[in-house]
Amino acid sequence: MSQVQKNEKENDQAGELGSRIERHKAKSSLPKRSKIHKNKKKKSKAKIKFPIIQFLSLFFILLPIGFYGLNTYFQDRPVRVTNSDQVVVNNNEEEVTETIPTTATADDLKDNKEKDSEKAVAEKEKEEAKAKAEEEEKRKQEEQAKKKDEEKAKAQQEAEEKAKAQQEAEEKAKTQQEAEERAKAQQIADEKAKKEAAEKKKAAEIQAAKPDKDEYKVVLHTVQSEETLFRISMNYYKSQEGIALIREWNGLKGNEISNGQVLKIPIKK
Repeated sequence: MSQVQKNEKENDQAGELGSRIERHKAKSSLPKRSKIHKNKKKKSKAKIKFPIIQFLSLFFILLPIGFYGLNTYFQDRPVRVTNSDQVVVNNNEEEVTETIPTTATADDLKDNKEKDSEKAVAEKEKEEAKAKAEEEEKRKQEEQAKKKDEEKAKAQQEAEEKAKAQQEAEEKAKTQQEAEERAKAQQIADEKAKKEAAEKKKAAEIQAAKPDKDEYKVVLHTVQSEETLFRISMNYYKSQEGIALIREWNGLKGNEISNGQVLKIPIKK
C-alpha cells in the first residue's frame, strides 16, 4: 500500500471519528423525549383553546346582527294576498295596501270565483249539516231524558198507587177483622146472656115448681108388686100430676121403681 492511500485511509477514519463525536455531542445536547411530548401537548391545547374562544366571541358578536337583519327583512317583506291579488306592506307605524295587476285571465278569475263559491257553499252545507246533526242529537237526548223522566214519574206513581192500594186493603182487612171480632164478641155475649137468662128462667121455674116442705105431710109408701108411679099417683093424688112430685121428693130420674122400695109421698096439708 502506498503512502498516499494510507494517508487517505487515516483521514477517512479521522473524519468518521469526528463525525461520531459531533453526533454524540448533538445527541447529548437534545432535550428528553418526555419533555418534547409535554411541550407538544401544551402547544396543541393552546392551539385548541384559543380558536374556540375566538369562534365563540365571533358567534356572540354576529348573533344580534343576524337577528336584527332577519327582523328588518321580514318587516320590509311584502305579504301577498291570494284572493284579491293585493300586497300588504307592513311598516313600523302604518299599513299600505297596494293592488298589483296579475297575468291571470278572466276565465281563470271566473273559475277561481266559482271554485271559491262552490267551496263556500260546500262549507256552508257542511256547517248546516253539522248544526242539523247536533240539533238532532240534542233533540234525541232531550227526548230520551224526557222519556226517562216520564218513565220514572210513571213508575213512582204506580209505586205510590200500589202502596196506597195495599194500605187501603190492609186497612179494609183490619176493619173487617175488627168488625168480625166485634160481631163474634157480640154473638158470644148474646149467647152468654141468653144462656144466663135461660138458666135464670129455669132456676125460677124450678124454684116456682119446688114445693115447700112445710106445706106437705110425708107418708111412707112401700112399693108392692106390679105397682108403678102412675098407680101410686092415682092412688094418692087422683091424677098423674103427682108423678113429678114423687120423683122430686125421692130423687128419682125416671119412672122406674122396684118392689119393696120405700117412697116418700108428700101430701098437702
